[in-house]
Amino acid sequence: MRLAALVSGGKDSLLALHCAAESHDVTCLVNMRSINPDSYLFHSVNAPITDYIARAMELPLITGYTEGKKEKELMDLLRLIQLLKVDGIVVGGIASVYQKERFSKICEQAGLEMVAPLWDMEPEEILRTVIDNFEVIIVKVAAMGLDESWLGRKLDENTLRDLMELNRKYGVHLAGEGGEYETLVLDAPLYKRKLKILEAETRYDGMAGDLIVKKIELEEK
Repeated sequence: MRLAALVSGGKDSLLALHCAAESHDVTCLVNMRSINPDSYLFHSVNAPITDYIARAMELPLITGYTEGKKEKELMDLLRLIQLLKVDGIVVGGIASVYQKERFSKICEQAGLEMVAPLWDMEPEEILRTVIDNFEVIIVKVAAMGLDESWLGRKLDENTLRDLMELNRKYGVHLAGEGGEYETLVLDAPLYKRKLKILEAETRYDGMAGDLIVKKIELEEK
């Protein structure tokens, strides 16, 4: 099938794309940019970086905009994907029934197949696959035990070990599925070039925080 991949720049959407590309033709990337930082469906942190990800993958990027209002943001996505000349949409959902039901609904309305390679995959398996294949950093934290020191931290075996401890102590989802943390993929097998952060700003209020990328470039691998 010819697929469009819904990407945020984070590990789940890029891993889903990676898995789907093994047996399908991913022809473009789709990114929804929400005015609402607490969008119910779309990541907002560093959304413009998807421009660089598309360039790194040498794929066209289709960008949509939404106010991020509950349910209405679905219709904003629907209007966008109805314009695409593809057979299906790749999504990176893992366990959120809320997201799966809504993405499935709009794909059905658009006459498209929903491809969700990570659905019901074990979180630890997801993280180990990401660690083995991608270069990823954490760019948002919003959970007990995830303080400012986690912002910019590389996702590796040590990070996984610490996340497993936070999961045991506080119930933090290993893969951040509940919004506990968000990530940015700097390099992946499908990238022709990788992302290099030149300047970033940390914002932390004592409970949650973001690493905002201010300047970035592509470099040869």
